[in-house]
Amino acid sequence: MKTCKLWTLSTCDAEQFRKVTTSDVNCAFVDSTTSRVFQMLCLCVVVLVPSATLAVDPVLHTVSTTRHAAAHSDAGIRNGNLIVAPIPFSNDTIGSGLTLGAGYLFKNEGSRPSAVGLAYVRTSNGTSILGAAGNIVFENNRWSLGLGAVDGNINYDLPILGGAEVPLSQSVTGGGARLEYGFNDEFQVGFSLGYGQSKITIDSDTINNLPANLQPDLDIDLARLTIDVRYDNRNDTFYPTDGYFTSFDLSYAEVEDDLFDGKIGLSDRNYLKGIAKANIYKGLTSTGVLAGSAVLCGTQREAPFFDSCGVGFVDGLRGFSSLGALEEWSLSAQIEFRQRLGKRIGVVAFAGAGAGGDGLDSLSFDNGGAALGAGVRYRLSKKFGLDYSVDYAVNDQGEGFLYLYLGNRF
Repeated sequence: MKTCKLWTLSTCDAEQFRKVTTSDVNCAFVDSTTSRVFQMLCLCVVVLVPSATLAVDPVLHTVSTTRHAAAHSDAGIRNGNLIVAPIPFSNDTIGSGLTLGAGYLFKNEGSRPSAVGLAYVRTSNGTSILGAAGNIVFENNRWSLGLGAVDGNINYDLPILGGAEVPLSQSVTGGGARLEYGFNDEFQVGFSLGYGQSKITIDSDTINNLPANLQPDLDIDLARLTIDVRYDNRNDTFYPTDGYFTSFDLSYAEVEDDLFDGKIGLSDRNYLKGIAKANIYKGLTSTGVLAGSAVLCGTQREAPFFDSCGVGFVDGLRGFSSLGALEEWSLSAQIEFRQRLGKRIGVVAFAGAGAGGDGLDSLSFDNGGAALGAGVRYRLSKKFGLDYSVDYAVNDQGEGFLYLYLGNRF
């Protein structure tokens, strides 16, 4: 069995990572928009609370590889690669912390790599998440099957009316499965089924001192069925200079919720949620690329707040707090110019805007806004275009945000 090189970074955001695994480099960081290997673990978390994904994403997709790596690796479980990925990060929702991940990557004959792995997250505000997942690819990439489970406790502040924030503590336990069929290398359709239990309490010393049956909470059982469609003809998944990526996810969810540890039933309800995304890339010069991304999200009002839409929440738009503009509908777009200044250094300039509301006909920039910024890139892998990114964005309210992460935002 090949050995694994250990990769560490001084600090990074947990939202975006790019693939860098080859037959010689056996540890990987992966962009969540392009990987499928740990999508099951992501499914289990997103079923309950998307904010947790900000911490788990670095390890969710650690064990994915490029098609080039798959072509040159030996088939068989015994010829696999061990992967280790300790990742420090900082996030405005759940604080700073460390993600620890380990996985094993192997390849069935004629197919992309398969993987199994384990991830643990711990942050400065007491958030902790443990997850395990696996994804098997077979029949010459025609099919893939994934399974995953997650258990954790996430602490965060939820903005409410008047600019106040309510400190919440959310415990989550869930599991999921995903089956994907590939018509060809560019077009895939997947079906996911997830189930989770979530309990949200107000993180207050006064409330926590009350008897358990008097402490306000929200107990939710949530089951979700999702179909997702992907079309991707980019010329590169690390640093594309041409092509486009489109996706559409449609989910149906059933929810049961209670108050006071199940003593008061609130409702049994269901809702639909859809997310459409389109990215485009165009090389303007030999070293300059123009990239654009648009995201439309819509859900019904029966959805719990942590499965809603919102600018900065579902679209990765820089310049906005992830929980500051939750709405039933949101539409956003961003554009970025990327310029290489040499083999290692690059710079970017970007701008974006988004609007939210309770329907497509009521979208308003009052529930979003506009932002712009600039960033610096340092290329860690010249062969595969892996960049360490530092961005600073300012929105139209004068608020500034610093982002540290691996790869590009989209």
